[in-house]
Formats: sequence, structure tokens, C-alpha cells
Amino acid sequence: MHDALSRFNREAERIIKQFYDSLPHAAPNIIYHYTNDIGLKGILETGRLWLTDIFQLNDPSELKHGFDIALAALGSKVASATPTKKQFGQLIADCFKRTGIQGSAQFLVCALSSCGDDLGQWRAYADNGRGYALGFDGKVLEKAFFDSGDADAFPITYNDAELRKVDGAIIDAYFKFVDLETILRSGASKSDIADLCTHLTMHLLHAAIFFKHKAYENEKEYRFLRTYSAGAQIPGLKQRPRRYSLIPYADFEWRIAAPAAFKTLIVGPSDQKKAGQFAEDCLRLTGLQGVSIAYSQIPYRAV
Repeated sequence: MHDALSRFNREAERIIKQFYDSLPHAAPNIIYHYTNDIGLKGILETGRLWLTDIFQLNDPSELKHGFDIALAALGSKVASATPTKKQFGQLIADCFKRTGIQGSAQFLVCALSSCGDDLGQWRAYADNGRGYALGFDGKVLEKAFFDSGDADAFPITYNDAELRKVDGAIIDAYFKFVDLETILRSGASKSDIADLCTHLTMHLLHAAIFFKHKAYENEKEYRFLRTYSAGAQIPGLKQRPRRYSLIPYADFEWRIAAPAAFKTLIVGPSDQKKAGQFAEDCLRLTGLQGVSIAYSQIPYRAV
């Protein structure tokens, strides 16, 4: 079983890498990070951006959307298959409903955008229009991120059909290399069955990392990512409070790694006079020079 899973892992990694390599990997000239007043002050004072546990993002539904597509693809593959494969498909679905997908791997992400004046992001991530979009030189910031350790950076894809294609290839590879009929009939232990589930869900989850629902396409997200195996000790992992929860995150020290990367600061469309003065004060107090301040051009109505 372990040899079969090893062969599957290599093939699944090849499939995902093939998709990853097909993405445009030239970072946008300027990439933006939306935040509120507290976030702005913290990012400028500490010189750090946060890489947050992907399961604790502001929109936890985004990964569930990707994994729902994977479960549908698995269900389609086993619909006319042997009873054993149908049983396994149901086992995966039940495992997801019971424990979720958090046990498959650990992902830390920092969400940036190639769009610095987007209504949806002002509302969702920047204090309902009262916040800021911090603009960084994309190529400089990305290089610093890569130089700081094993990392990925890529544009998010908003295409469910493409995700179904990747998921289908991964599932086909799984059934090709893993002889479920023999393994499950041979009296596999609970630990073995858990391994069978985890190896497949890990790769399906990894594929989902590259995608979001088309409804978020306006965000034009460019994602910084670090990936760790399930249970691995993540160096420098911290926790911050949010709504009676502790959110795991790690720092990316952009001001040490790329001090010249911060280029512009866009003030959100709501209460611009007050917000603009706060931005000027923060830049002055933190000694950051050569950063231009611009203002959102969106005629704004708060929600």
C-alpha cells in the first residue's frame, strides 16, 4: 500500500505542478494589500505582512467551494464503478463532513491583489471603505518572499471547469496506482484507511488552493503561499485573537527583506479627509519616505 501511495503522490504532484507551471508567473507591477487603520499602522511599524492559516481566512467558504467540486468529481468517477470504489467515495465524503479538511495539510497565505481600487475589497477587507490599499512593487516583493524560504506565489484562477479537470486527473491517478479492491478486502486497519483518505484529500486540497469561485474574480488575487505537511512544526508560528478565536499566522518581514518595495498607499473611498491624514501621520512616524498617497476614485455608499 505504501509503495502505491508513493507512486500516486508523485503523479499527483506532477499534475498539480503542470497546472502551476501553466499559470502566468510574472508578478503584477504593483500588488495591493487591503487593510484597516489598525492594520496599516501595524504593517508600517513592524514592517511585516501576515501569512494566515488558510482555514482561518475572512472567507472560510472559499476552500469548501473547491473541495465540494473535488467531492463531486470523486462522486462522478465512482458512480459507475465497483462497490468497493463507491464505498471509498462515500468514506471520503463522510470523513470530510465529520472532521473537515484541516487534517490534510497546513497552508499559510497572504492575499494580495493586482487591483488597488476595487469596491468589493474596500467593503470586505478595508473597514467598509474607510481603510487602505498598500501598494508594493510586485516583482521586488515576490523575490524577497521566495528568498525568505520555500514559497509559492501565483494568481488565483476563477474557473470551476479547470478545477474539475485537475481534480479528475488526480482522482484517475489515484485509482490507477492504488488497488482499493485488494487493500480494503484484505482487512486494512483504521490507520491504513485514514492514510488512504488523507493522501487523496491532501492533493485535492492542494489543487483547490489555486482556485476561488468566479464571484470573487473582481479581486484579481495574487497569493503568497507556504505549505507544510499535516502536524509539522511551523517555524515562527504565532497566534492572534479574533472574535474569541486564536488565529495561527507567521510573519513575512518585508521591510527587512525588501525595504524599497512599498511604493504607494491608496486611501479608501469613505471619509477620505480623516483617513488621508491618518495615513500621512503613519508614514511620518514610521520614517517611510518616497511613498505616494493616492485616493480611491469610487463614488462610495457604505453598506
